[in-house]
Amino acid sequence: MKAVVLEETRKISVREVPDAEMQDTTDVMLRITSTAICGTDLHFYEGRMRGIEGGVIGHEPLGVVEEVGSTVKNVKKGDRVVVPTHICCGFCAMCVEGHSSACLTTNPGAAGAAYGYPNKGGYQGAQAELLRVPFADANCLKLPGEPGDNWEDDFVLLADAFTTGYHAVAIIEIAPSDTVAIFGAGSVGLLAAYSARLRGAARVYVVDAIAERLEKAGELGAIPINFLHGDPVEQIREQQSKWRSGPAFRQEKPLGGVTCAIDCIGFQARSKTDYSREDPLWVTEAIAELINPAGRVGIIGVWPLKDPNGIEPSLKEGKLTVPWSKLFNNNARISMGRDDDKRWNSKLRDMIITGAAKPSQVVSHRLSLDEAANAFAKFDARQEGYIKVILKPQGTSGKI
Repeated sequence: MKAVVLEETRKISVREVPDAEMQDTTDVMLRITSTAICGTDLHFYEGRMRGIEGGVIGHEPLGVVEEVGSTVKNVKKGDRVVVPTHICCGFCAMCVEGHSSACLTTNPGAAGAAYGYPNKGGYQGAQAELLRVPFADANCLKLPGEPGDNWEDDFVLLADAFTTGYHAVAIIEIAPSDTVAIFGAGSVGLLAAYSARLRGAARVYVVDAIAERLEKAGELGAIPINFLHGDPVEQIREQQSKWRSGPAFRQEKPLGGVTCAIDCIGFQARSKTDYSREDPLWVTEAIAELINPAGRVGIIGVWPLKDPNGIEPSLKEGKLTVPWSKLFNNNARISMGRDDDKRWNSKLRDMIITGAAKPSQVVSHRLSLDEAANAFAKFDARQEGYIKVILKPQGTSGKI
């Protein structure tokens, strides 16, 4: 089969590899129709999270079931399904409690497994023509329609980007009247902003420095904040003061920030004064300054156990300086962690089907699998409006 292989740091090839094979009676074989490139894939591509070199990359698959194991009950050949990034068994203590990203069965000795991901069970990645799906009854979400229809780009985002964006706002219970600051306007940050609007947030700010991303944030109903144009905390406070200047507000100074803030960037945040440099500390510091009393904070940008190649000495050992005193004395509530995909994906599927949600608004490029190497390079360089790339193993190419 043809697949996208991370040969070494910043070297992608598209080549023939051995076909994926069924291994257990609970497996199905998926013929991939769409598979997305994730911002997390760039951490592997840049060599910042190592361990899958020489293997197939990718963890966002959509396709049609081609072969079914003898004990699979809920899925049949020909079913159209999307498969979550995190592989779960459906019956361990974590899965039963709804924490599918921390499954105790699929990665023995650890909590959580994923496709094409270092230290997550060794499962082959999803940027390929075929994918073995273990525990198919637990992992396959059945879908209506046909490959290539108007839902194709929406449904593939149920594998990770849309569910993660929604997870970010759900874990801090964003609701009508909330004001939200989202740091990072990659596809997950944009879909977090979109999800916040779906849940009734009164105002959503999206902080980034890439013009195309900020433009997309505006299209989704958020207020774009370019952190290279000035301190983003002060920019948001200024916007808030204008909004809260009317007679309906009592002008309490401590409420000049936002009720909710979300870090959608993680450990490779760019410096707010020099985009060519990294600064993994400033986003958390900005959130601590910006959050209102009793505010809620979500941390869903990736943080590895250690970052040996990072610029922050403490993070090399998996530690980070955090302004706990400000957060504590502000009574902030913090929620963080990986997306429990199965908690949200069927609900979001139904919103797509009824027309209540259209997450594919963030998709910027549809490309053939053969174009993956060029797509990774441009996505990594933030060039030409590369925001969310969908790869098509059966062909089809172009910017949206």
